Amino acid sequence: MLGDIAGIAPVKDALVVTNALLERVLAELKVTNVTQLDAVVTELRAVRESVDRLVEVQEAAPRAS
Repeated sequence: MLGDIAGIAPVKDALVVTNALLERVLAELKVTNVTQLDAVVTELRAVRESVDRLVEVQEAAPRAS
């Protein structure tokens, strides 16, 4: 249908370029999201290990009654 409208070729070309650029941006965002998610997971694991160590220390300490 768009091919039937005179002068639409430049718009179609612009849309093709825009779509290609959006695909590249989406791919980059996916990589960035994975990288950031890995960083968050690493930090959360470190916090969990710290909490686990604190719990162990508190459990091992003699209780004052």
